[in-house]
Formats: sequence, C-alpha cells, structure tokens
Amino acid sequence: MKVPTTFALSAAGRPASPGRIAAGGHLQRSRELDAVRGIAALMVVLFHYTVRYAALWGDPGAPFHATFGYLGVQVFFGVSGFVILMTLERSRTAADFVIARASRLFPAYWVALLVTFAVLLAFPLPDRVPSWRQGLVNMTMLQAFVNVPHVDGVYWSLEVELVFYAWMLAIFAAGWMRHARALMALWLALSIATLLAALLLHRGVPTLASRYLLVEYSAFFCIGAAAYLDFRTRRIARHSWGLFALAGVAAWLAGGLPGLLVAAAMVLLFALLVWRKAGLLNAAPLVFLGTISYPLYLLHQNIGYVILRNLRAQGVDYGWALALACAVSLGAATALTFGVERPAQRRLRAWRENRRSRAGRIEGARPETTTEAP
Repeated sequence: MKVPTTFALSAAGRPASPGRIAAGGHLQRSRELDAVRGIAALMVVLFHYTVRYAALWGDPGAPFHATFGYLGVQVFFGVSGFVILMTLERSRTAADFVIARASRLFPAYWVALLVTFAVLLAFPLPDRVPSWRQGLVNMTMLQAFVNVPHVDGVYWSLEVELVFYAWMLAIFAAGWMRHARALMALWLALSIATLLAALLLHRGVPTLASRYLLVEYSAFFCIGAAAYLDFRTRRIARHSWGLFALAGVAAWLAGGLPGLLVAAAMVLLFALLVWRKAGLLNAAPLVFLGTISYPLYLLHQNIGYVILRNLRAQGVDYGWALALACAVSLGAATALTFGVERPAQRRLRAWRENRRSRAGRIEGARPETTTEAP
C-alpha cells in the first residue's frame, strides 16, 4: 500500500520538501543524534554496573554511583520520536518503513541474544539462567506480549519501541500524519489524565494504558517527534512549545522530579538541534559511541554482570572490574555493529531497492491500456 509521504507542513502551510530537508543538514543532524544515543547508552551502562549490580548482589564497592543513569532509556525514546518521523517521511510505502526498522533492530538483536544466552549458560547468574523455550520465544522480540521473561532485562524497552512503531505505522497508513501535532496533544492529554487518576486513586497505571498507550513514556516520544517537525524551519513553532509543556507535565507525573528534569533537558537539547547550535555533540568519540549504541545497549547488562561478579569473587578491585566490564562491552558492541548490524542493514535495503526496481521495470514494460474503442 502506497501512502503520501509529504505529511509535514512548512511555516507557510505548504508541504515541506524532503530533498530540501536532507540538503539542509541531514548528515550533521545524524551525527548529533548519534552522539545523543551514545550518551544515553553510556548512562544506562554505568547505572547497571554501579547501581543495579550493587543492589542485586550487595556489593557496595563501586567507585561512584550513576544513580540517574536509568534515565538514558527515556532519552532513547526521545531520539526514537525524532527518527521515526524522519523514517516515515522518507518511506514511500508501509513496507519501506517495516524494512527500515527490521533491518535496524533484528540482526543485531538476534546475535546479541545468542551471545548473551551462551554466556549465561556458561557462567550462570542466580535466577538468570534462561531456558531454551525462553531463548526461542525471545527471538521474536515479542516475549513480553506472551508473558515469557526476557533473556536480558534491557529488552523491556524494545517492547515499548515496537508499540510506538505500530501506532506510528497505523497513523501513516491511515494518512493522518499531517495531523501529527494534534495527535500528539491528544496522546499527552490522555497520558496526563491516566497518570493523574492513578496518582489520586493511589493505584497503579492500568496495564492496557501502560503497555499499549505508553502513557509513562509518551512525553519523551512527543518531545523528539515535535522537534523533528520543526527541524526543517530552524525554529520551534508555537504549537511545539505547547506540546513540550504538556510533555513536561506527563513526565513529572510519570517519573517525578527526575522525569521532569530529563524532559526539560531533552527539550533544550532538541531545541539546540533545531537551531543548529549543538555542534559540541559532533565530537568524534561521542559520535562513535552513538554508532555502537544499540549493540552496546543489547549486550552490556548480563554479560557485564558476569564479568563483575566473577572478578569480584576473585578479589579484583571494583574499579578495575568495572573498567574491564566496560571495555568488553564496548569491544563486543563494536564488533557487532560493524560485523553484523551495518552489513545486514545494507543488504536488506539493497534487496528492497532491487525488488522495487524490478517491479518498476515490469510495470514499465506493460502495454498501455485505453478506454477508447478500437
């Protein structure tokens, strides 16, 4: 099914040109977003290694504690909001979007899953030895929807991403992307109402609203998505500032003061991106870290725990054990990025382009039909 892709409106109310957007700094924006991903991934890694590990196994020896590093996942969601709108705008069909996302997510995920599974079998962690059934179901990335535990706890965020993708794909297929800001306002208002009701009634957020409406994370997706709609004009529209305000309320209700602060930081960061004032993010180490961020996120947790636990059992100083766990995770992520993720993306996209070219040649070779009488 083919759908229109020029869904975003320029300041004058006319469809914006995707070509002009790319010419206006796509490479620069891509590097900056990579850097943001890298910072977010490092936040999560350090949180798991210095806070979560210590809590799980009662080891207080960490040289520092990255207490708020878990908020890196919310930053990932904000980047996804930006990137998914960009991907949809460049997609001519729903299949284009699915191929683009699948080529990005699954090859690296499958290899990371197999490596983590093997490591946990060889070096068991308490209550973290996966079954073969668990491993097989995890291959689908849908394990949470059928109540099968994750092989690695970080996979929970992939469930959130998949639900977001599904909603965005449905909106795209329905031809409603031109109403993106109105739909985001509706989503945020629904999230605020749900979170506020749960708070006032002293109850948890209903599973339906949490799992399928993503009310705890809508703020972060919307901040990134609204910023993308403004990127081409280099200014933030008045309606976007309204969305950012709603997102701040939703983030505060969902995550308290830390949630509000990370939402505010994301608004500032994306504003700098829109205004082309985020040049400091183009530092090569940050960009490289962003390049390997997805494999790093997938590989680091349980494998890092195995390294930390075994080294600490042998009396190795926490600081040295932490450094080695980080080094192994970074090295494995680099190998996975350039050995699997990048080649798989190129091949899947080339396959898609070849199919499209063949279809175009077949269509062009068909004789023209006419309604005129012979």
